[in-house]
Amino acid sequence: MRSVLLAIVIGLVGAAFIHIVIILALPLWTGKDAWTRVVAMGAQNRFFSLANEPNPTGLFNDDPAIRTAVCHFDISAAPVRIIARGDVAMWTVSAYDPSSNETYSMNDRSSIGADVDIAFVTPAQMLQLRRVMPAALERAVLVELTRPEGYVALRAIAPLPSLEPAARSFLANAICASFQIQPA
Repeated sequence: MRSVLLAIVIGLVGAAFIHIVIILALPLWTGKDAWTRVVAMGAQNRFFSLANEPNPTGLFNDDPAIRTAVCHFDISAAPVRIIARGDVAMWTVSAYDPSSNETYSMNDRSSIGADVDIAFVTPAQMLQLRRVMPAALERAVLVELTRPEGYVALRAIAPLPSLEPAARSFLANAICASFQIQPA
């Protein structure tokens, strides 16, 4: 009798474990994870604004006071620079790897200036930049990423309806572009 109960308990625990693994891995198997959805939005190194209502992409803003734009990149050949300027109530920027793990995050309260100016680089590119820092990057935040692919979510907060045009303009004029490092 004891061995039958033990077999039942082991079977139930094993079944529960398998179900949990399947549920957590399901987005990767179905292609409905954030990375796949961001890549499906369009070309690399270009910001795409998200809608404020549910849509077929599955990417949208839940909060009516937040506007979001996303850009996916690959820094294996060249670094990527994120630039956004404008007078918004608050902005945040977060970088994620293809597994949707946050690799970097910053907001206007923790930045040096009021604008977004971030360069994502590989470890080898960081060494090149340390040898000869271009004048254009002297005030940029340099972020070394271990994985070359990823995506950035740039958010502008507009707590009042009158601030929404500034938030939309901030995102519409944001730049996500690769740049070349001049050899030393």
